[in-house]
Amino acid sequence: MQCSVIVPTYNRPQALQLCLLSLAQQTRLPDEVLIADDGSGQETKDAVIEMTERLRDRFPIRHVWHEDDGFRKPKILNETVRRATGTYLIFIDGDCIAHRRFVEAHLDRAEPDAVLGGKRVEIGKELSERILRDAKVYNSAGIGLLWDSFMKRSRRVGEAFVISGRFMRYVLHRDRIHMKAIWGCNFSLYKDLFYAINGCDEDFLDGSAEDIDIGVRAVNLGKRLKSVRALAIIFHLWHKTSWSYESDKCKFNLKILQRRIDNKEPYCLNGIVRKERAGEDRTS
Repeated sequence: MQCSVIVPTYNRPQALQLCLLSLAQQTRLPDEVLIADDGSGQETKDAVIEMTERLRDRFPIRHVWHEDDGFRKPKILNETVRRATGTYLIFIDGDCIAHRRFVEAHLDRAEPDAVLGGKRVEIGKELSERILRDAKVYNSAGIGLLWDSFMKRSRRVGEAFVISGRFMRYVLHRDRIHMKAIWGCNFSLYKDLFYAINGCDEDFLDGSAEDIDIGVRAVNLGKRLKSVRALAIIFHLWHKTSWSYESDKCKFNLKILQRRIDNKEPYCLNGIVRKERAGEDRTS
């Protein structure tokens, strides 16, 4: 099975470099890595050129970019998937560092009729700044992270530990994932399924619900969600939140999401393939 790892990014070149280095340390290397760039500047382009050469013996890297015109992450993701050659797609954000078994965990549990979803460890601001300053791949639950969690700076540190036994996964609820719990930083599916739900919905106005929508539409199509929590582990570097539940954009997005749930819509109209319908407004 050929595997394409999709890495969305926007103007965080140092974090992106650490993400790519963590992918280069995987127990099962991706067959290709595609950077889905939502309009980053020259610094990110230079970083991608450097990492492409540096990691050329590990996997090919392709940089898919469009002009910066506000939040258009779903659009650049769709364009990147069009160019992917793998039969299986794994998504990780460019400000996340992957545990060395991240790719292996997704591929071992891949199913044609399932979307796999995991969580993330949220590294606090001070520790994130130190990691970026040291340019070191931080992909395990070390003393520094545990202390940072104790000091209530880093969050969800319980997600940093591999739990593979069936009984313990059941007891600790690591084998469950809710329909609204697919996060864009850690999910995977077959490319055929991505196309079956028509990819990412380009009507979404910010990053508040566009990833959850993937899982909702897959369920509406009769597919299932499968947890890779405590198996496919990632560490998310801190940044300021770019959206708010109180914003008009977020409310617009949540309205789309609720309509999907209420009407059991399996695909979007403004997706990887345009599906125009007479008399129907895509954004209603």
